[in-house]
Amino acid sequence: MKKVIILFVILLVSSFLTKDTLAQGFTPPKLIFGISFDGNFATNDAHGTNFTTDQNVYGMIWGRGISIYSKYGFGIRRNHRFTISATYNKMINTEQNNFPFFTFATTDGTQYTNYNIWSGALGYEYAFNPRCRSKQYIGFAVTGNYLTCTQGSYAPKFFEPAFRIGAQVSSGYEFVLDKNFQYGLTVGLKYNLENIIGKSNGEIGKDLNDGPNPPAGTSSATFWRRIGILTINVGFNFYTEVQPYKGIK
Repeated sequence: MKKVIILFVILLVSSFLTKDTLAQGFTPPKLIFGISFDGNFATNDAHGTNFTTDQNVYGMIWGRGISIYSKYGFGIRRNHRFTISATYNKMINTEQNNFPFFTFATTDGTQYTNYNIWSGALGYEYAFNPRCRSKQYIGFAVTGNYLTCTQGSYAPKFFEPAFRIGAQVSSGYEFVLDKNFQYGLTVGLKYNLENIIGKSNGEIGKDLNDGPNPPAGTSSATFWRRIGILTINVGFNFYTEVQPYKGIK
């Protein structure tokens, strides 16, 4: 009898200890949908404060945009992700000191540049702690970029629509908002070098002229003019196929 009582006490104590050490957990998301608002800063030869005097830059500085994306988690812990995204960016520069990300085209005759960039990206991402409330990630993607320059921009910088293939690296932080791990905020940083493949040269005022071989008789740059965009983004995630389970604290 004493052995039975002792065994019962041990089982009872064990059940309380187990109750205290087990916590509700959730599996990592299998599919993530999201939207982000982007603040851009032009880099490399895209950047140009004094675009009316420097012919080797495109005259971009600040810009703004929006992205939609989806991520598919795979692997045992789903810390590997396939990623696909679409982004629209507007880049405007008036050679004046304006509030970052929110520069607008002028109407007083001041020279300005005004670019629209549509980008699609297909890539891979590695997520740290994918089943936790706080998650971090790093990623790489191949991008397709469609660049246009609007009428009214500084004439020597104008070009007809051009398509280029580039590469993008990204990193970010995700934080789950609700107790069921269905929604979250994300803050990230990415850099897209937009014109690695497809560079060309042609008539000034029609071609993007980002290649190393300028048209004969012109003063265009004799090197690859790199168009880079550095972006900070803040967004909202929707996590799907997240299942509850009992996990140890």
